[in-house]
Amino acid sequence: MDIGKTMPDAATPVKPPSFSGGNAYSVFVSIAKVTLPFFAIVLVLLVIVWPQLEKQVISEGTAIGNSILESTTPDTLSALNPKYLGLDDSNQPYTIIADLAEQSSERESEIFLTLPKADITLEDGTWLALTAQSGMYDRDEKYLNLNGNVNIFQDQGFQIVTEEATFDAKSGSAFGQLPVEGHGPAGTIKSEGFVITDRGQRVTFTGKSRLIILPGAQEALKQ
Repeated sequence: MDIGKTMPDAATPVKPPSFSGGNAYSVFVSIAKVTLPFFAIVLVLLVIVWPQLEKQVISEGTAIGNSILESTTPDTLSALNPKYLGLDDSNQPYTIIADLAEQSSERESEIFLTLPKADITLEDGTWLALTAQSGMYDRDEKYLNLNGNVNIFQDQGFQIVTEEATFDAKSGSAFGQLPVEGHGPAGTIKSEGFVITDRGQRVTFTGKSRLIILPGAQEALKQ
C-alpha cells in the first residue's frame, strides 16, 4: 500500500434548494408583503369609484348587468340579458330589460330587443310596466317602440292589451293607435287607441270606445 497517497477529502455538504423548506416560506412572505397591499388598494378604489360609475350608468342609460357581448354578423353586436337604466325628465328612474339585444354599427343608438320589459317607478311607489314580444329602444331619444302582444300594467290593477305601443321614457308616457282591450277594478273597455300620461296616473282611450262598468266600481276604485 502506498502510504504516501493522501486520503480523499470529505464530501462537501450540499446546500438545500433556495425554494425548499424555510426558504419557500420566506419567499411567500416576501411576495405577500408586496401583493396584499396592492389588492387592498384596488379594493378601496372599487369601493370609492363604483358608486360614481353606477350613477353615470343610470344617468346615461347604458347597458349593464350580466350581458355577454358577441359579434353575430360583421356589422352587428348582440347582448344577452341586457339592462338599461335611466332617469326621466322628472328624475324618476326607469328600467328596460330584455332577453336579447342587437345593435347595428350603422345606427348605434337603436337597440333591437327580444321580449323587452320596461317600468317606471314614482316617488310615492306607484309604477307603470310594459312587456312585448319585441321592441326597439332609441338610447338618444329614449323611446321604446313595442310590438306583438303588448301588455301595459298600472299599479292600481289596470291592464291594457294591444299589438303596438310606444313608451316615452323621458316623459313617462305611452301611447298606441291600434285596437285596445283593457280591464281593471271598474270594468272593461275596448277602443281604437290609448294615451297614458302623468307617468301612469292618467289613461285616455281614443277613437270609438266601448266601456262596461262593473257593479260596485266606485267601491273598487277607492281601495
